[in-house]
Amino acid sequence: MKRKQIILVSLIAVFFCLVPTFSVCLWADEDPCKDQGITVKNLSFKEMWYKRKGGACTILKRNYFFIIKPEEEISLFSDLVCEIPYCLSCKYADYKLNDTDGNCRVRILSGNTLSDM
Repeated sequence: MKRKQIILVSLIAVFFCLVPTFSVCLWADEDPCKDQGITVKNLSFKEMWYKRKGGACTILKRNYFFIIKPEEEISLFSDLVCEIPYCLSCKYADYKLNDTDGNCRVRILSGNTLSDM
């Protein structure tokens, strides 16, 4: 009888140790930024312009930001008529790769560099 109790307690302990670990693995692929989008802030030393797919050319001053959602594509330009590409086809996934801490914030630095903020 004592042996069965030890086995039962051991199985219960293993169950409570493995279930949270397994749950974290399942939820690790979920995107925390999916609903609110990723905030992209211009921290380069120059003004840029951006254009949402099919949208107008809009200025992105230094220290200003825009928000990109998973279904969007935003192009960055270094001229006010949106002809000289800085990042021609920046998709949500490109920004998401640079959000290493998962706080849904990325910055644009000089030299076409995206970095976590």
